[in-house]
Amino acid sequence: MRDPLRRLLHRGLEVSGLIGPLHRRQERRHAELSSDPYQDGLPMPPAALIGAVAGTGSQRWYSEKGQQDAAWFISVASSHGVTLGGARVWDLGCGCGRIARWIAPDVLKAGGDFLGTDINRQLVRWCASNLPGRYLRNGLQPPTTCPSGDRNLVYAYSVFTHLREPAIRSWLAEIARVLRPGGLAMLTFHDEDYAAAWGPESVRLSLQSEPLVIFNDALEGSNYLSAWIRRSTFVALAEEHFTVLEVVPGRRDQPVQALAVLQKRS
Repeated sequence: MRDPLRRLLHRGLEVSGLIGPLHRRQERRHAELSSDPYQDGLPMPPAALIGAVAGTGSQRWYSEKGQQDAAWFISVASSHGVTLGGARVWDLGCGCGRIARWIAPDVLKAGGDFLGTDINRQLVRWCASNLPGRYLRNGLQPPTTCPSGDRNLVYAYSVFTHLREPAIRSWLAEIARVLRPGGLAMLTFHDEDYAAAWGPESVRLSLQSEPLVIFNDALEGSNYLSAWIRRSTFVALAEEHFTVLEVVPGRRDQPVQALAVLQKRS
């Protein structure tokens, strides 16, 4: 009886909206407990801001994982013919600049333009005050203020992992609108391989037969809600707007999400 009762009470908190303050308080506490002051020569956000997007307040993790993911995106883009030289880059869901802080300086140095956007106003303010590039707030749903055909490279790490299907569809369409013909989008998501190694048991079981599973169905756009989607389903959604160049499965040996590499049709 305890587990069904716990689930019922949990769902009641979600429906009532009380889960929001409780979740944010838990995020702050976890960030404080996992904080580990670390310097790498670049601006470092406080643990509370890192915790708001990462589920940990570890500055070392923020630095090292951010550098790894930045190198990964740059390598994948280069393998598909897009370099940072003169690139107009959009970091969708930039958070507190975990990846942007490593990519934006090189983009600007190479004569390009860097834009970061995020749903969290506080994170956008920190980025705008501490990192090179421009940073703006976006809503949970498009549109953004980006002009059509304005960018030739978009990346989003762990954005589609916190959206329901209607928002996923809307953001795919918005990215296609903002990209130039031939432009590249690199988008991560929780696929079946990632779920098998790192997902909750209920998600692993459901994803065997369902195309998309939502876990903790409240606070869309935050870390509380997590979306899990089969690769074939993500491809089908993306093909409404893009040519799918590559889908890299999620890692089972370490927590690295699946990556879809998409090209705006000419």
